[in-house]
Amino acid sequence: MFILICLLFSCSNSDEKKIPENVLSKNTFESILKEIHLAEATFELHKTKGMGKAKNELANYYQNIYSEYTISEEEFKLTLEYYSNHPEKLEKIYDKVLEELIKERTTLNP
Repeated sequence: MFILICLLFSCSNSDEKKIPENVLSKNTFESILKEIHLAEATFELHKTKGMGKAKNELANYYQNIYSEYTISEEEFKLTLEYYSNHPEKLEKIYDKVLEELIKERTTLNP
């Protein structure tokens, strides 16, 4: 009987589980990831001009993103860890981030 109960709980929908308090909301995390990927892309473009300067710029981008969303690096890392442990949720988040980046690119390059 115990095994049957365990199986039923393990098969329950994971989306029904609440996100822990210390984890950023899905929408906020999507926005932050989008900003971070844009910062990383800028880093990749600028690193050929000088790795030290590019790393400093990237660190500044990260700090600006954390400030803009009033979060700490620790909060970001905890959120990333949470969603990494829930790949189905992380996949949906990245689908949305990719959709937003494509939409921006289309707007910039018609």
